[in-house]
Amino acid sequence: MTDLAAPAIVAQVLDAPPLAMIIIDQHGIIQAFSKRAEQVFGYAAADIIGKNIAVLTPPHVAAQHDDYLANHVRTGEKRIIGSNRIEMARHHAGHNFPVELNVSPLNLGDRAGFVGFLRPIGGGELQQREARTMLAELAQTSRVSAMGALATAIAHELNQPLTNIANFTQGLSNLVGRQDEFKGREEVLRILGNCSSQAVRAGQLLHRLRDFVKGGQPVTEPCHVTELVRDAAALAMINGFKRTIHMAHDLPAELPMVEVDRLQAQQVLFNLLRNAFEAVDAENGGRHEIFISARDTGDGFVQINVEDEGPGIAPEIADSLFESFVTTKGGGMGVGLAICKQIIESYGGRIGVGKSTRLPGAAFHFTLPIVHGPTGTGD
Repeated sequence: MTDLAAPAIVAQVLDAPPLAMIIIDQHGIIQAFSKRAEQVFGYAAADIIGKNIAVLTPPHVAAQHDDYLANHVRTGEKRIIGSNRIEMARHHAGHNFPVELNVSPLNLGDRAGFVGFLRPIGGGELQQREARTMLAELAQTSRVSAMGALATAIAHELNQPLTNIANFTQGLSNLVGRQDEFKGREEVLRILGNCSSQAVRAGQLLHRLRDFVKGGQPVTEPCHVTELVRDAAALAMINGFKRTIHMAHDLPAELPMVEVDRLQAQQVLFNLLRNAFEAVDAENGGRHEIFISARDTGDGFVQINVEDEGPGIAPEIADSLFESFVTTKGGGMGVGLAICKQIIESYGGRIGVGKSTRLPGAAFHFTLPIVHGPTGTGD
């Protein structure tokens, strides 16, 4: 559509369900408002046409709208143009609600404009979308962390052999160098020198790789322990684990907040819950229980425990369970718990495993640092 000069056609399009449609000009002034948009926002078209689109958005978003539009017209840069997004909208009655939005450029004849198609999202659907997004983020974080743990382990294992190669090569070079009558001495010394320098170079590359995958300090924020447990447990159940597992918890309301990277803390809980699910699933039949608890340790940390009804952890491997490539699973890689250990220790915390005193299986536990200051409680 190149202009709005065919009112009959425009009226048919605007009245077509199921999506709400809004047309605005380059300054954000509403030019057309469909019947479905009237139902979604509670405005009559006659009352809203001619007003700025900002009236349909929450105040913190409204202030940015004109800048976004002006920037797109000036530079062609696309931020929300051309892709489906979840945004917050504002109803005529004053409440905010989520919508799925797609905005495309539109030629209004003598000026630029935009057409937006949107539909409101129900609470259940929004929670499902958020859960899928969080699962995708956790999966991506897990893959990146696994690569980091693998690279760190490889760097550690190869560093000593490379150092030995460099030392032995240098020693052999010194030995050959003292043999004045050694045939082809100069050529051999050149080759040995290359071997030594390449071994040193390989070691330096491994150190750089290890430092790169370790990255900097995590971006932390105050988090409620109950929310971390709730979200991680919900994601674990959504991820397809058996419905015969019952999760109980003891999370005191007075627990202080913890200072962590939310996604990393969820990943640790997610990994431990996944292991617990797989452990109890190995015990045939019945309805199994996993128990999650938390307490203030009194030394600046909150300890979170995950206990299960599985077969437990053999004492001979308990101390090495958090090392890379150590696993109790037939098809496991042995990096999941090493990743958990790396995350927890980056906060100055501790992670370990023992025998559950409440259930027949294992009890994993880890600590997270408490927020210091006025936000340090979960009230």
